[in-house]
Amino acid sequence: MKEEKAENSIIQRIGNIYQLSAIKRSVIIWLVFQCILWLAFGISYIINKDAWSNVIEVESAAAAVGGWWSTFLFIIVSNLFICILIILGNVFVRFNIITPGLIILVVQGIMIGWLAGSNGFEIPFASVKAANLQYLRIGIWETTAYALTCAVTLPKSLLIADTFPAKKWSQIRKFKDIKTSITETIILSLCVVLLIAAAIIETFAIIG
Repeated sequence: MKEEKAENSIIQRIGNIYQLSAIKRSVIIWLVFQCILWLAFGISYIINKDAWSNVIEVESAAAAVGGWWSTFLFIIVSNLFICILIILGNVFVRFNIITPGLIILVVQGIMIGWLAGSNGFEIPFASVKAANLQYLRIGIWETTAYALTCAVTLPKSLLIADTFPAKKWSQIRKFKDIKTSITETIILSLCVVLLIAAAIIETFAIIG
């Protein structure tokens, strides 16, 4: 009985994030996402230490096909696709405190961290330091856009159920019921700017 109460209390505390302001919600989700990403990176690095030894250098331009604009468009479309999936996952349905968009964000954090820790990039990095510096130049902006997109759209679900699978919908909304505040609109606009800036920086890093 006590365990059940404790579990319900934890779920209730996590669920409080839906009532927070857009800024507070964004900060919390961003921090949790970064923790997941770096934890995955650390585990992957420990398991794949050999991937950082005797790394074969690859010319940056060798990874670019079709020139500057095609590379830029590929990067921006790829990142926008992830953000759109997160938005659709959040807006479509919510089961208690979990949305498909939230799951997509967590999976992205694990995948990005694991890829980085195993040095599995198309252009492998010569050292962990070089990889982390590149993340601070580019990756931080892309992942921030993912997290902020999720944070803004998290409480916008059309269909809400208290359980999974849904036995009944406790709340059903229409698209016209979903409104974004000025703060949320600014945050979403910032996400677009971050993605464009990251794509430009990454394209120049690839093309040279």
